[in-house]
Amino acid sequence: MSGSPGGSRRRRIPYKSDKGVKHEAPNSDINVTPLVDVCLVLLIIFMVVTPMLGRGRDVRLPTLATAAEHKEGDQVFVSVDDEGAWIETDLYVEKSNFLTRLEEDLKVAAGKAAAVGKSDEPILFIKGDRETDYGKVRIVMEWINTLENPPGEIALVVDLADAGGEASP
Repeated sequence: MSGSPGGSRRRRIPYKSDKGVKHEAPNSDINVTPLVDVCLVLLIIFMVVTPMLGRGRDVRLPTLATAAEHKEGDQVFVSVDDEGAWIETDLYVEKSNFLTRLEEDLKVAAGKAAAVGKSDEPILFIKGDRETDYGKVRIVMEWINTLENPPGEIALVVDLADAGGEASP
């Protein structure tokens, strides 16, 4: 009497049967709960850390200087556009010719500065056309850095923006 109160009772375990252990098919679903937990923790960490990352080192920025502050003769202008590099009205597309002319103009400017009593080196102003790819300006600057005696000061010429946000011509 299996169901009687005084008889022996067999305990039935749900996953076992009288014929042996019943095996279920393996679960091949990916458990995404731990993945979501890790991703959320990483998201929170990045949200907290990102504002702490600097946008570059704090440096003192140079002040704007205009060409009118320098005496005539102690400056050399190089213009760069899609055609090449210009010194005055002469176009240069080859490095050697450009550097030869630039060295001559820097020596002349240094001589003019010395004649008026200035002992400073001449300033080289580089003017890049607004529509020109910056890579061409960079190439010209690399050419200038290969000089045996590179200029002491190099300045990039920009237009001043007026109050409306538009650049002045």
